[in-house]
Amino acid sequence: MTFADALGIFSASDIESATICDLETNTYKELSSEEIRDFYYSASGVTVWRKINPTPFRGTCVNFTTSSGAKISYYFNSGIQIGTYGTDNYICYMPAREDAADLSYLATEFYDSTEGVYGGTVWNVCTSRDFLKLPQDQWAVPEIRSAAARSLVPYDFTDKYTDNISREQLAVLLENTIVVAGNYANMDACMKEAGIVYLKNVFEDCAGRSEAIDRLYALGIISGRTETRFEPDGAVSRQEAAALITRVADMFMYVGTNYTLGFADNSQIDPWAEFYVKWNADKGIMAGDENNRFDPHGNMTVQQAITVVNRLYDLITYWES
Repeated sequence: MTFADALGIFSASDIESATICDLETNTYKELSSEEIRDFYYSASGVTVWRKINPTPFRGTCVNFTTSSGAKISYYFNSGIQIGTYGTDNYICYMPAREDAADLSYLATEFYDSTEGVYGGTVWNVCTSRDFLKLPQDQWAVPEIRSAAARSLVPYDFTDKYTDNISREQLAVLLENTIVVAGNYANMDACMKEAGIVYLKNVFEDCAGRSEAIDRLYALGIISGRTETRFEPDGAVSRQEAAALITRVADMFMYVGTNYTLGFADNSQIDPWAEFYVKWNADKGIMAGDENNRFDPHGNMTVQQAITVVNRLYDLITYWES
């Protein structure tokens, strides 16, 4: 989607007026026709992506009023807000970081000038549409709501709840959990703090796939099916998920347990996975079904994966506090 599509403004001539507003000082400046035209044509063709944002209203924005009377804002730090995402987050259309930087010249000019006057207006605070889709299985609804409020649920996972989670998707989910729980700006900041340099495209079958795979591989959290292949679309067994969850936890806290497993299918748990299953069961992150079976070789679904990372978040943040 382009910037113009997100705004719903397809010609500079459709803009009746515009201001640039600093929300912190409550000052604004009217933009000239030339400034409006220059900014619109600089931004209109820029690609934007739908993203979850917990703090959309800060910094500086450009407020547009169209000839039809519509009002919409572009926030330099958080894009164009189009609705909510559960309780505490918002859905915004945002450009890539380098494109956002290119568009910030107008904000820089505003800060460098002395033309701002008091009385700035905040527009486009859209709360009438909630983009969080909830699962059909009622047991998962509270966990999904909680996880979404913590920014743990990627938007593109919300129509896949009952699907088996893929190895790539679980890497994305776990990386996002590390970033949120560790209060990092992004995963690269986490890697830098840890002093770990990662190689891109480690696996021959992951070209064009999420770099979360490469980063979590460098951290020792995930591994390939072979030395050269990751199988990003492959399913994840419950015992494999237990191992990955435990390794993420190990980044934040002491991981150890003397727990004794009591599942009806204990004998089906592979020896290499026994400790990981014990730890998850001990901490209440993963449990058995109504028949007290852990089902170690069964595939984990998307909603199950979101549930366990939400519980992992609880444990990590409790430990850190």
